[in-house]
This record gives sequence, structure tokens and C-alpha cells, in this order.
Amino acid sequence: MQQRQTSQYRSARSLVVAAACMMVGLAARCGDKTQQSQSGSAEPGTAQSDSSAPVSDASTPEEDPCRYVTASEVEPYTGPLVAPPYRAGSNDALPDRGGDACLYRGKDGREVMVQYNAHGGATAGTVARRVPAVMDRMLHTASGAAQQGTGDDGGGMAAKVMGSAGPGPWDNSNWFPQGQLMVFKGDQVITVDITAANGGKDGAMDLAKKAVERLPQPLDYDGAKAVAAAPAPVKRVPACDLVPRAKAEAILGSLKGDPTPDSTDTSCTYKVASADGDVSYTMGISWTQGYKGLNLLKRGNASTAGLLAGASKTFGGGRSGVGNVDSAQLTAAPMPKLDDKSQKILNGFTKALGMPGMGAAVSRGLAPDTMLVGPWDSAALVNGSWLLASKDDVGLSMILGTADYDKAKALMAAACEKL
Repeated sequence: MQQRQTSQYRSARSLVVAAACMMVGLAARCGDKTQQSQSGSAEPGTAQSDSSAPVSDASTPEEDPCRYVTASEVEPYTGPLVAPPYRAGSNDALPDRGGDACLYRGKDGREVMVQYNAHGGATAGTVARRVPAVMDRMLHTASGAAQQGTGDDGGGMAAKVMGSAGPGPWDNSNWFPQGQLMVFKGDQVITVDITAANGGKDGAMDLAKKAVERLPQPLDYDGAKAVAAAPAPVKRVPACDLVPRAKAEAILGSLKGDPTPDSTDTSCTYKVASADGDVSYTMGISWTQGYKGLNLLKRGNASTAGLLAGASKTFGGGRSGVGNVDSAQLTAAPMPKLDDKSQKILNGFTKALGMPGMGAAVSRGLAPDTMLVGPWDSAALVNGSWLLASKDDVGLSMILGTADYDKAKALMAAACEKL
């Protein structure tokens, strides 16, 4: 038990890291990186995020995380499920009879993940409740501003990142705006991750309330047995096999050489020569949690502006009007589409500055597009820079840079058709 409580304390301590990441506008990428680095463990701030925690605990029927929320209760946020709820690893969402999470996966890629831990909640909940106030004091000290909203009520900026979710049938709680909710009841912990589904904070609270109410008498359900009906993961292939050279050239034109994988074979680069210099199309591949990664970036973009506005007030302290920046001012508006003549002028100007091809990127501006149609479950253009798609939980991503947007979409579509 002492080892479990130590794990819970370390988990609460990791909340500080998650908060710091989000307050510098790196919520999605920082959380994703931390998640991937913890083999066999939970995500940052969840009930079992230390890799030294005993794996056998999660495999006992008494701690089956699928016994607290029903499929019908989750479907308003995921749509119809592709299979009954099943146990999975929280770090990779792969079916696992001893997994520390319960996965509710919708037919269109949306999913909710629920975790349960029977021990350490009292310690972790107390520590987690105090973290926002500690973070606020650190920020105000660093900025030299007068301390405001730094009490245990978490009234400062940190509360916006990981403050209390509000009243409920729990002792303490922490809400992370990327889509995670931790609630503590006695020594027990329930974590609801709704990042890859609809519903947001209200949905997470709805599911957490139902789970907490079932703590005295869990459902008679076997999440380990349900693994037999779970959808099989997509078979992995070499990154550049998704779109071989001949297919890529039909989309992009003549390549300067064979498509090149990176050292880990999780991305493939297609290089094309142009009058403005070489243009690279680098497509990254994540073989699990593709829909979650897509939603993290979409939501991270929306929440970062508000957090940055809070940061300007914290560090500006109201001096020279810096503290009065409205969050809307921090979200750049899309540039208007240029006519052909203006686009040629822009291309010539950026080429003269030693930035060939940047005219195409500039004309694209920071326009978002979250309703892309194609052979994927979901796809989006975020900030005019990130092209993302998910199919069967495989995630594809491309930083556009100077790449042609339409050709990049066609390349990603070809990859999705091969999955």
C-alpha cells in the first residue's frame, strides 16, 4: 500500500509539470510527449502515472476500471460504440486484459477513457488541490507583481489550467482543459479522459459523478473478458509504404529522390524541387490514439489564447497596458485570400528576402479548417500550419510550411486509403 501511495504522490507532483506546460502554450504537445514517455503507465496527472507502480494491481477484478460507467452513459459523447467497453493501457489505448484503463471507443474514432485506483487518493487529492496556489505564487514572484488570487481557492492563472472542476460527490478534483478530470473520494481516484470525444468539462463531470456514485457498489462487468471483442489495431507498416514513390509523384510531381523515413520510421519525407527551392512534405504517423492527438491540437489552439491572455496579465501586472490584453487579440485572424497578381508580388518579395516559397505559407495565413472531407474519420487544419487526420485510431500529421495545401491533403488522403 505504501508503494501505491508513493505512486499517487508522484502522480500529483506531475500535475505541476502539466500545469507549467499548459501555461506556456504547449498543452497538447507537452501532454502528448509525457504520455508517450511512460510505457505501461497512465497519462500525466492520472491515478497511476509512475512507471514503478505495480502492474498486477490493475489486473485484479476488484479494480476493473470498466465497472463504474456504462456504455449507454458514454455514447452521448462518443456516438455508438464499436465494441463493448474493454480494458486497455492508458499510455497506448491498446486492448489489454490487465490494462489500467477502460476504453469506450465510438465507431467514428471518438473515445472516452476511464481509470480507477483504490489507493492513494487522500494524499494525491490534497497535494493536487494545493498545486494551483503554489504555481500562482511562483508566477507572481517571477513577475514581480503583487500577489493576487493565490490562496487555496486557486483564483489565479493556474486554476484555469488545473483548478477544481467544481462541486460534486467528491472530496477534491482537478480539471485539465485539454479534456481530463481527476476526482478524489476518500482514498479512491477516478480519472475521466474525454479528450478524444465531445462533451468537454460538463461531459467529464457527468461521467465522473456517475462513477463516484457507483464506488460503494460497482457494476457487475468484466472489462478483461470484453477485450476479446475489441477492434484489432491497424497493422503497422514502414512509414513510406503508406504512399510509395509512384503514388506520391502522381500527386506531388517528380520527387528529388526516394521517400525518406526518419530514424524511428514514424514519419516519411517527400521532397519536390520547385523554382522557389525544394519543398518537403513530411508526414508523421502515430499508430495509436490518432483521434486524441487531433483533438488535443484543435482544443489546445483554442485554450492557449485564453491562457496567454492570463499570462500577459500576470507578467505585465497592468503596467503600460500590457495586462489589459484581451484573449481575442491573441488569436490571429485569417489573412484574406490574395488575387493572382498580389500573390506573385508576395512570392517575389519573400524570395528576395531569402525565404523562397514562404509566399504560399503566408497566403494561407492562420485559417483553421475543422470540417475536412476525405477518406478519414476526422481531419483538420490547425492555425494554417498543422494538417491532421485520424483513421481507425491511426494519426497522421504534417507541418505544412511552404507545402502546397491541396497536394498535402491529397497525399494524406492516399495514406488513409492504404490504412
